[in-house]
Amino acid sequence: MSLDFFAGCVGGMAGVTVGHPLDTAKVLLQTQDTKNPRYSGTIDCLRSLLAKEGIKGIYRGVTSPLLGVAGINAIVFGVYGNTQRILSNPDSLKSHAIAGGAAGLFQSFICSPIELAKSRLQVSNNVGKGPIECLCKIFANEGLKGIFKGLGLTIGREVPSYSAYFFTYELLTRSDTDEPVSTGRMLMAGGFAGVASWLITYPVDLIKSRMQVDGITSKQYTSSYDCFRKTVQSGGISCLFKGLAPTLIRAFPVNAVTFTVVTWTMRIFNGESLVETVEKTESMLKECADVFGELAVS
Repeated sequence: MSLDFFAGCVGGMAGVTVGHPLDTAKVLLQTQDTKNPRYSGTIDCLRSLLAKEGIKGIYRGVTSPLLGVAGINAIVFGVYGNTQRILSNPDSLKSHAIAGGAAGLFQSFICSPIELAKSRLQVSNNVGKGPIECLCKIFANEGLKGIFKGLGLTIGREVPSYSAYFFTYELLTRSDTDEPVSTGRMLMAGGFAGVASWLITYPVDLIKSRMQVDGITSKQYTSSYDCFRKTVQSGGISCLFKGLAPTLIRAFPVNAVTFTVVTWTMRIFNGESLVETVEKTESMLKECADVFGELAVS
């Protein structure tokens, strides 16, 4: 039971390290002025940040998700694993979807304040030196309500997102044999699970990002609906998908790494030796090399 939480912790930290630069690009593209955009796209955004601030620029705000990722992923994989096991038919795809939704609900209460601090640190240098100072300033000015700004939207994103997330991963890793899932299949299934989870909830995430950074310089929106209405009026329906490209590009490697690290952590602690892990990984890489070699010849 505790292994679910620990494995989620380790996998989540690996995922954050891989994907934070593209998350920074996503938030900056989501929150820029649609009539006078600062960046033309993902590459332009990352190039500008690297030119002006170096590596520090693309990892701006990373402390917040790293500090919270242990709690978030422990809750996600812990609640998911324990919920799935107590359902009447734990191995069904429906049970995996329900367990994923429950995990999304529980972790929203930690995720929302963390993403609030992360988003504000990503779009402004004047909100604090780090996530703790940022959240302290928000609490001093807006109270507890300010700390949980965007919580309803976070729940509206996370419940269907994690339901699709675990459903897709389980679907893609199912097999008629008793053989353990290969590392290559884990990577592919985890990547596609991440993409699927974002595709169905991205517009909600965009509105959440805009609501959470609203008020840093000026107040634009009175409610989530007002934000949605003004966003569509100024940029059309397509504006709701602004920043989707870097999100999907980021989602694949991040979730591929996350699921693979979680699975291997559980395997190792459940008795599979590190030597077996290395041997199987080497075998998988050799198989991939052989496939690519055959493709190159043909």
